[in-house]
Amino acid sequence: MPTIWIELLGLIAYTVTFVYVWLNRATIDKTSTILIALVFVDIIIHGFISYLNIDTPEGHNFGLFNIFNMTTWISMIIFLWNLLKYNSATLLLFSIPISAVSILGVILFDGIAPIQLKGNGLNILHILLGILAMGILLLAAIQSILVLYIDRKLRVSPANLSNIFGSLQSIERYLLQLLTSGFIFMTLSLILVSLLPYEVTQAQVLHKVILTLISWFILAILIFGYYLRGWRGVFAAKWTLIGVFLLMLGYFGSKLVIEFIIG
Repeated sequence: MPTIWIELLGLIAYTVTFVYVWLNRATIDKTSTILIALVFVDIIIHGFISYLNIDTPEGHNFGLFNIFNMTTWISMIIFLWNLLKYNSATLLLFSIPISAVSILGVILFDGIAPIQLKGNGLNILHILLGILAMGILLLAAIQSILVLYIDRKLRVSPANLSNIFGSLQSIERYLLQLLTSGFIFMTLSLILVSLLPYEVTQAQVLHKVILTLISWFILAILIFGYYLRGWRGVFAAKWTLIGVFLLMLGYFGSKLVIEFIIG
């Protein structure tokens, strides 16, 4: 496969950045031109990898690992903005391994048959936005678990964690950015549903629609609560997990019903 060399280059680039951050973790919160350049190169290579694996000669391949790869790429773009504005570089020790694993997944599971999206352009866009929303919100859920873990550990030994993960404030900020981005994609996907033909929307499983709407309301209230009431920390992390769990339950639950009960 011609793209294997680019994929390996992406893994090497992420490894170099990770090692640089690890070796300089004591002072890495200071603005570093080298670090910004490394992350920028990582994102360019990662994005090219995502493009090559999705836009194939056989059509657009939106398989599981390609979508995961795309969502981690988007999360790294969000992180670069976070890095430029807030200098929260130590979070790279958490985000880089996830991005590297997504590229590794594309390499290892290349032989799996591609999943081609069928239908009109509006339906394809709806599906793609929905998948992106789930992927980014899943990253937000992982980030929520990190917030809960750090909040618990800070009560015991705060000094040991500060050098590894950075401040809890920077981690919560990154969580909010992931949450907001995923919520925007989710909202756009739901708007497109209302514009689709009746035959397409009728095929949606009822419990999937209900759980998705409940999840949307939870995340909407949570985001507005952050800006209006200052909701954050353990409270925001727990409700993020609840909202994302309901969304995943609606999606995978409907797949179970369609493929194993109805089918």
